[in-house]
Amino acid sequence: MNNDYDRPPRNPVAYGLLSLICGIIGVVIAYQLQDWAILAVFLGAVGLFIGGFSSSIAYHFPSKDRMQYVGFSAAGILASVIAFMVGLINAFA
Repeated sequence: MNNDYDRPPRNPVAYGLLSLICGIIGVVIAYQLQDWAILAVFLGAVGLFIGGFSSSIAYHFPSKDRMQYVGFSAAGILASVIAFMVGLINAFA
């Protein structure tokens, strides 16, 4: 059986940044390129998944700065939610 506790922890900042990038690109696509709104829905869903993963890593990160990492992943989740919802509205309107 694999034991993940012996490995060095993953970096929550990289996953939070990836989630934020997915959310921002999705929001830009949803507002500017309304013909490609389904891509904004996809990017929002991917950003939500990665942001949730980043948040769970950040809660278990052994550092005193872990709440900053949680806030960073929360910004990515928020941008991804906006991209998902606006893209969904534009795709089916």
